Amino acid sequence: MKKNIANIIISIAALAALSACSLKEHPYGVFSNETFFLTEADAENALMYAYVPLNYIEYCQRFTFYIADGMTDEFCDYNMGNESIMSWDVSQTTEEMLYLFKSAYISLSRANTLIQEVGKMSIPQDKKDRYIGEAYFLRGFNHFMLAVNWGRVPVRRNPIVGVQDTFVQPDDIPAVWAQVIEDLEKAESLLQINKVQGRTDKVAAQALLSRVYLYLGSYKETESPGYEWVEDADEMYAKSAEYAEKVIKGQSTYSLCDNIDDIYDVTKQNTCPEHIFITGMNREASGMEGTYSQLPCLWAIQISDYIYIPTTLVPEIDPETGKVKVMKVIDYDTTWQTFRVDYRWKADHFTSDDLRSRLMVEQIYTEDGKEYLSFSPENKSASDPTLCKYFFPFCRKYTDPYSVKSHTSANMYLIRMGEIYLNYAEAAGPTAEGYACVNAIRERAGLAPLAEGLSLGEFRDAVREERVRELCFEGHYLYDLRRTHCVDKDHLKYRNFMETYAYFFPLPQRETDLNPAE
Repeated sequence: MKKNIANIIISIAALAALSACSLKEHPYGVFSNETFFLTEADAENALMYAYVPLNYIEYCQRFTFYIADGMTDEFCDYNMGNESIMSWDVSQTTEEMLYLFKSAYISLSRANTLIQEVGKMSIPQDKKDRYIGEAYFLRGFNHFMLAVNWGRVPVRRNPIVGVQDTFVQPDDIPAVWAQVIEDLEKAESLLQINKVQGRTDKVAAQALLSRVYLYLGSYKETESPGYEWVEDADEMYAKSAEYAEKVIKGQSTYSLCDNIDDIYDVTKQNTCPEHIFITGMNREASGMEGTYSQLPCLWAIQISDYIYIPTTLVPEIDPETGKVKVMKVIDYDTTWQTFRVDYRWKADHFTSDDLRSRLMVEQIYTEDGKEYLSFSPENKSASDPTLCKYFFPFCRKYTDPYSVKSHTSANMYLIRMGEIYLNYAEAAGPTAEGYACVNAIRERAGLAPLAEGLSLGEFRDAVREERVRELCFEGHYLYDLRRTHCVDKDHLKYRNFMETYAYFFPLPQRETDLNPAE
């Protein structure tokens, strides 16, 4: 995606990314419309500029993990490196919250400018529809991310052209969700199917709408705080199933992968039909992190050597040597072990016959395929300085054996087909089609079909448990707990969480300073 962005746009984006680590307030994403929106290339570059914040460390890279997964039982809560947020010690000045909030509004500002200015341009209508349609998707996506984290937030429909435009009062929760739906519906109407890594299309809009309506249905059904205004849970579920069905049956470009390995194979990110919307980072990119990814460094255990794992979830044996075929997690001998999988959570949700359990690595190998180290929680007190690092499993969803040192192409999976199958199943309930969708996911993982004859409640509980296994470490878990009214000690057994912020985080201090009435 980045190679299509003009050098001047990359430079401006880099400055904006750097400024995301500053608390000084000024409007971002502002440029001269009088000298910029003149050619089709200008429109393309402006669109790429609106996508850039999604690749920031502070948004759909590390900070999404910190918030959506790191605050749940998926992660160990000791020696993490980001102890405050992962132990729910959050406030109006918590950096991760502030920067994610800010990054969403940077992308929003740029999308709003594009919608306004490209609409005035004399370029082919199909190109205009695509640029504006993708901008509407981004506006909907960003408002959605703000809504699931903070609830009441300012809805931004117009470009920021000066500091005076930063003073906008938060809208009520219904208005935020109404804007999300309106923008995604516009995106669906304008876009065609066009699969390009790092960008969105009609199917992405339909897929996100299926998630939006699923959330609204479950918020209402489970009486999750803040969503009493949703009138009819069944209607929301029906809309979710309708959009999910469009994705599953209404096109032939995207589909469920037969093999779990293919989903997380970094060489197949451009072509894998499972991926509906992923980020667009590339190991060959120059500049700062955000053009390339360092996600594998954050996951793997920290030993002073390359880490080798089986090339596939079911290890392949080399017929000549009789040893396991292995690959590097990353072609870099320094990792940070920031994200630590909690072995207790893994044991609570996975059985040994579930292929997805092998996505949490408990055995590493030497370069020639010999067993090297095995995970154990007791390793933490081992006298061996290498073994004592391996006291937690680590997730292999983010690996790149072809990395350029720490520069990798391991991207964040923002929307993929596995989720849409589960959206449909949960929304439709225990119908033949609902069973077929959840069982397709289970069959791929090597599990038996769900038991027949489940009640609606039993079936939805089973599908939600399937989401825990299928979508772990992909930025869903906290939001699934929130929408099902499950932010409690039964579902966060290994966490101390703050009930005050269980369902909505406090608006950043920066925002309340701009809007003193709040």
